[in-house]
Amino acid sequence: MPEYRIQVVTGKVESAGTDANVYLTIYGSAGSSEEIHLESGGDDFERASVSNFVHTLRDLGDLRKVRIRHDNTGGWPGWFLERIVIRNEDSDQEWSFPCSLWLSTDEHDEQIDRILDLA
Repeated sequence: MPEYRIQVVTGKVESAGTDANVYLTIYGSAGSSEEIHLESGGDDFERASVSNFVHTLRDLGDLRKVRIRHDNTGGWPGWFLERIVIRNEDSDQEWSFPCSLWLSTDEHDEQIDRILDLA
């Protein structure tokens, strides 16, 4: 089963970081992952940061889209997500999913759950 390196890029706009719990589902040509709770035990998803995660998943084939969401908890739940980059460490394939939108109940379209298509 391949290892997938997941890079989550938080934007540089004011108050872009989140304290909420963040979840990701990956969709590929060979199926989808279970929902993954992205946590490292550190201070992830800070403004202008790159948060890295590695998960061993069944082979998902060529990636098509991702679902990213948070649970709107914590003192600062709103989040400006720049993009997600996923790399299959076994095959060296890499996919980028741009966002450049808020996941926030107080900003833009007030959505905290988004589907991101492959760039």
